Amino acid sequence: MKSDMLLARIAGLVATAQALIQMEVRYSDKMVEVGNMDLQAVTRDAIYAEPGNQRGIITDRTSTGVTNQCQHRLEPGPDVTVQIRMNGAWGRTPGLQDNQMRDGLVASLWEVLKSVSDDTGYEIYTDCYGTSWTESARHVKEAACGALAAKSCKDQCAHVNTPTLTQCMKHSWGHRVPSQIRVTAFIDGALQADDLIIDFASTQNNKPGGCGIIGKIAAQLATFTIPVVGGLFAEGINLGCAS
Repeated sequence: MKSDMLLARIAGLVATAQALIQMEVRYSDKMVEVGNMDLQAVTRDAIYAEPGNQRGIITDRTSTGVTNQCQHRLEPGPDVTVQIRMNGAWGRTPGLQDNQMRDGLVASLWEVLKSVSDDTGYEIYTDCYGTSWTESARHVKEAACGALAAKSCKDQCAHVNTPTLTQCMKHSWGHRVPSQIRVTAFIDGALQADDLIIDFASTQNNKPGGCGIIGKIAAQLATFTIPVVGGLFAEGINLGCAS
């Protein structure tokens, strides 16, 4: 009897080990303005830099960004403050090496966050001058935008007095991100205990709209390969969105 139970348990572990792990990500419809804050630095990089990340993380930090799409060089830097809270725990799933579940969760989080935020991205030009008749600018070809640059500033700086004479030296991308993202894993339809949750909040107004792009994002992620060796993760990321 004991040997039969042991064999059954071993068979169950083998079946679990052979089943592919399906990653699932759900995010909120509410989109949070974060400007040109470095998303990779405050999420993926921060997770791997956190002490004890081999088993889990819990963080509550703030960062800043610029949302002004044509910021004069004399204006103060960041105009938005963002709170980033992350909470996750992971263990040794049968069939996986020590950190492979962590890596699968983080890779799924980052790919969805990047895809959603890229879709809502907008251009930001900073270190700008020549925005009025009283301020002259010595135009150079290497500027991010300007009279001699590859791109004019007239669209991004349409609200200033002299947009066609404006020159901006720096360019970056601004983003909006879901207020909450949760990553989970399933094996043979069974939810695993491992998960990773991130919450965003900022000092600027939130807007709805995250669920409106889910079809496009889901199509992009349908063939995504989780970058973990061994072929243990199923192709694609299951995606969900709710208000």
